[in-house]
Amino acid sequence: MKNYLKHITLGAALLMLAGGCTDKFEEYNTNQYQIHEADPATLMKSMIETIVNIQQNDSQMMDQMVGQLGGYLCCSNTWSGTNFGTFNPSDAWSAGPWNTPFEKIYGNFFQIQEATNSTGHYYAFACMIRAITMLRVADCYGPLPYSQVKKGNFYVAYDSQEEVYKHILEDLANAASVLYDYYVGTSGFAPLGSNDPVFGGNYASWAKLANSMRLRVAVRISNAWPDMAKEAAEAAVADKAGLIETNADNAMMDCGTQTNPYQLAAVSWGDLRVNANIVDYMNAYNDPRMPKYFNKSTMTGKTDQYVGMRTGDSNFDKGAASAFSTPAISGSDKLLVFCAAETAFLRAEGILRGWNVGNKSAKEYYETGINLSMEQYTVAADDYLAIDQAPVVSHASDDVQNAPASITNTVSVKWDDNDNSLTGKNFQRIITQKWIANYPLGMEAWAEYRRTGYPELYPCIDNLSDCGVSSIRGMRRLSFPYTEAQNNTANYNQGVAELGGADNEATDLKWAKKN
Repeated sequence: MKNYLKHITLGAALLMLAGGCTDKFEEYNTNQYQIHEADPATLMKSMIETIVNIQQNDSQMMDQMVGQLGGYLCCSNTWSGTNFGTFNPSDAWSAGPWNTPFEKIYGNFFQIQEATNSTGHYYAFACMIRAITMLRVADCYGPLPYSQVKKGNFYVAYDSQEEVYKHILEDLANAASVLYDYYVGTSGFAPLGSNDPVFGGNYASWAKLANSMRLRVAVRISNAWPDMAKEAAEAAVADKAGLIETNADNAMMDCGTQTNPYQLAAVSWGDLRVNANIVDYMNAYNDPRMPKYFNKSTMTGKTDQYVGMRTGDSNFDKGAASAFSTPAISGSDKLLVFCAAETAFLRAEGILRGWNVGNKSAKEYYETGINLSMEQYTVAADDYLAIDQAPVVSHASDDVQNAPASITNTVSVKWDDNDNSLTGKNFQRIITQKWIANYPLGMEAWAEYRRTGYPELYPCIDNLSDCGVSSIRGMRRLSFPYTEAQNNTANYNQGVAELGGADNEATDLKWAKKN
């Protein structure tokens, strides 16, 4: 046996850091830092890379193809004609955001589980990564196997939607506590070191991310399970490890030797352009972050403009689509995981909900979120916060798409001091500005759009759905993998029953807005 932490000496108090995912595991009877079969630090790197996908194909299939439903990016390739943008993805493509995380998380997860006897800081970290990754799966599909997955057996009973989020919150809370205590108790020792492409092994930073993710989850489920949401949000904010609150704390994924997958898809493959939704909103606000987000188009007569491509077009020429604006992302740029601006916007909504999530007003957190985002991209906010006219967001026909459209359900930036309700314009302001700040996290944007209905997005151009997906509301979830129906039939049927509707893209998840 080899001791991978032989360079540090820990006091007996650190033996109390043991903690499990969602169960209370036995205290260690042996050295909790003695690894028997594998080094968790080396197993963790590929797990971490699933919380936002570095691998180019995984990024394209999930963060880009599914993520385009959130209004940030647009796939500029029609492939086989069965696409997410036209609401008719193939069964194989619909299965990807389920199968890939399961395959990439659990192989290493089970090795860490065995090597650590399901306890200690490594195991808490692995559970946290599983929680962050499976949150995206749950947001796409609804019920899923989570608490009962065992080594060698993925075909187990589905947790209900409520149970999935409950377990995710428990894993995140446990990780925040264990990792922060370890950090303090070891004076900042970083056992993951270079195997951590986000924080370089800094457990205090990971604890902040765990708490910030707890706040994100709490807001996500706030309409469906308000008591659980309120308790989780308030506990996350009060936790000793803190939250991601400054841009120095931002969680950013280093792509290492790999090329940033957004840049690769846009420039090398020609498969990705910026979405007309985000471009037209930011144009309407005259948003100073546009040069940091987008490159100008190469379209004849519009080379001085940012021109986005509308999603849902089933018939366009890929070569001509190359003229649309591309993401202003270089091959070496890091990937956003979580930013301080989002924390501020989440707290602003929490205050509107009556939660005890800070000592500032909703207005102050809202304005802090905007200012943090401007600072993140090193631009001057100028008079942005004072914009008091709701802009008309519109899209004109161009050389590639004859697809004019307009959106009138928009809001000004300036806060209304007389509006303190969840049904008023200030709530819409929070969601709209959070949406702009969270670019290019498309899967998160899609989840929040389904939860709130904001910001209003352009309708699908060509709706090829065979199950009644609305052109206005868009896809509401992904259908379960066909392999689940074939190989896990009884549990699949139980999952569909818990879903409360047909297993298709038109069925709302329980936390989603229903109209």
